[in-house]
Amino acid sequence: MSLNSLLLPTLLLVASSSQRPLALPSIQARWDASDLVCIGEADSPQRTGVAPLIDGASRDQLSANIKLERCFKGKKPTSPDIRVLGNYVAAAKPEDNGVISFAYSGPPTGFVHNGRNLLFLRKTSAFDEFVVTVPIYETAIPLADVPPAYPSPTSPTFIKTVVTRELESAMLESEDFGQRTDRQGFGQPLLSDYSYVDYLLDYLGTSDGIAELSHLSEIASLAIQRDIAVRLLDLDQREYESSVITLLADETAPVWKRGNAALVLGRHGTQASLDPLRRVVADLAGTEQLKMLHNESASAIESLENRLGSPEK
Repeated sequence: MSLNSLLLPTLLLVASSSQRPLALPSIQARWDASDLVCIGEADSPQRTGVAPLIDGASRDQLSANIKLERCFKGKKPTSPDIRVLGNYVAAAKPEDNGVISFAYSGPPTGFVHNGRNLLFLRKTSAFDEFVVTVPIYETAIPLADVPPAYPSPTSPTFIKTVVTRELESAMLESEDFGQRTDRQGFGQPLLSDYSYVDYLLDYLGTSDGIAELSHLSEIASLAIQRDIAVRLLDLDQREYESSVITLLADETAPVWKRGNAALVLGRHGTQASLDPLRRVVADLAGTEQLKMLHNESASAIESLENRLGSPEK
């Protein structure tokens, strides 16, 4: 399959101390670097007891048994049951009793989550064993528990339609952040709906992604409709300004989402956004979160006024 060309380079990663394991956030980069791209359902990941040295640090090796549903790249193994190996971001110390407790700041990490995943895999010498394409970072995309309706396999756009519908189905299930992790905390949770919006834009390209998200917004929940509106206004789709203003003014909405709305209005809003932003700044700020929202709204007002110039513009 030929995917839309993306800006990120395609890098083949090797889990060794001699090469730095780089994150490949785009679907295209992970697809190109993989021998096998499939959808499969995983059980709970387990530590194998091995801690290879990757980028100068020991990382616990993880293993999961996966039942493959379908593959889009590479030859699907004769048996749908395979074993996949990956790595955690660190190695547990004996005194930790297996509990990882440390501060991490870097690219998103993850292996596979307990459930359905879009998997990016590389071959090993064993016919039924694979390793994740990226040793540590963003190794799989969690999908909804139940697959969506698929088109006919004879459709010339079958793969593109399937991947699109899977991402959309996950997004519609994952408003804000899902919590579907296994008991050991290794399973990657469902991502935020914002993340699936970005994956759709990544996979389809900006133009087709905007069209698809505009259509999807018509059947999404109100919260997801607003999240889509924030992302599309940030792509200068001005027809979504009113939805973003509504989110900004909604005191029942999460404060961090209202802050996102304020900042996007500062970048892409019109004169209609100024009064709603000023009302937020004029409201009492009784919590640290609301104080941050005030600061974000004040910054947005300054940006918007500088961009618009005089009110007559």
